[in-house]
Amino acid sequence: MNPLQVQFAVPYRFAVHFTRHAFAPDQDLLAEVLLEDGGTGRALVYVDERVASAHPQLMNQIHTWFSLHEVQGVRLAATPEAIPGGEAGKASLAIVERIAKTCHEVGLCRHSAVVIIGGGAVLDAVGFAASLVHRGIRQIRLPTTTLAQADAGLGVKNAINAFSAKNFLGTFTPPRAIINDASFLPALDARSWRAGIAEAVKVAIIRDAPFLGELAALAPALARREDSAIARVIRRSAELHLEHIAGAGDPFEQGSSRPLDFGHWSAHRLEVLTQHRLQHGEAVAIGVAADLLYAAAIGRISDAEAESVLTTLAICGFRLWDEALDLRDANGRRLIYQGLAQFREHLGGILTLAMPDGLGRQLDLLTYDEALGDQAWMRLRRWKPSISLPSETPIR
Repeated sequence: MNPLQVQFAVPYRFAVHFTRHAFAPDQDLLAEVLLEDGGTGRALVYVDERVASAHPQLMNQIHTWFSLHEVQGVRLAATPEAIPGGEAGKASLAIVERIAKTCHEVGLCRHSAVVIIGGGAVLDAVGFAASLVHRGIRQIRLPTTTLAQADAGLGVKNAINAFSAKNFLGTFTPPRAIINDASFLPALDARSWRAGIAEAVKVAIIRDAPFLGELAALAPALARREDSAIARVIRRSAELHLEHIAGAGDPFEQGSSRPLDFGHWSAHRLEVLTQHRLQHGEAVAIGVAADLLYAAAIGRISDAEAESVLTTLAICGFRLWDEALDLRDANGRRLIYQGLAQFREHLGGILTLAMPDGLGRQLDLLTYDEALGDQAWMRLRRWKPSISLPSETPIR
């Protein structure tokens, strides 16, 4: 029989805007985004509880902003709502069902929008709900952490955790726009503020050696939380992530190669092993450090190159070891290696690990030698920086 075959392409585009005080009375950016390409301007707004707590006036500012801009055609479909942040918000379908129910009750149409204000976990969970309602309501993201502005908020994935697996349920639905508002960053605690640096180091290792050198030079300023330093890191990291999404030919991850997941096979498992005591960026810093030492063990990079990157991470304040890495099963195998099987399943059955091929370049590995991996973990456990760290940036 001769099958009927069809092939089509659907173009996607979205902008990443950089601004401050998006809900200031004289700010029109969000209105322009809500109304572009035939948008109705009608919106639901969801705010990470931790962001609402850190910015007590934010909910009132959102109400006031929409009231002042109604003349332009934007309006709230319901009162802005605070939802749990962090991995707790991604732990079940409860938030997804709650948001879908509200969309139904207020009659939100596909050309209306869900505005999401928060860290990566909130963007993931609320974005997942928005991607399911009417098979996709416009989502506009306002990432509020360094990690979300530099990495997590930029992708086309939406997901929640399930069955002890990170991002097991999800969709690929690009946002309509992303607004990186720098005014949210000063309220972050030290751990959340530095988290995005880990993702910047990750993408620089496999994509941009000059940027990696720039990160090393900026490390003391980043440890001091200098605004200009983190702004540069977020901007360049965002550029590199977007270049990969738009130019690597596999934005919806149909293949097995995931360069932007360098260091993540162990990071995702480490988050679970620590019951999310470690934040994502902290786990990524450890996973990147371990894979750098593994890459050195197999001759992909030099020991000196690995040492330089670990030192950069340490200066920025990352602790590059966690006791959960010593957990083992009844056969003495490290529990962290369960991440390899989960990663293989996530990749479609073929283990494909992004590794540096010299700093600034990437070449995939199809196998992982656990004996060499153990050597890398043991080396990481013993590792200490060869220089004195600034006193104001203790590793914790």
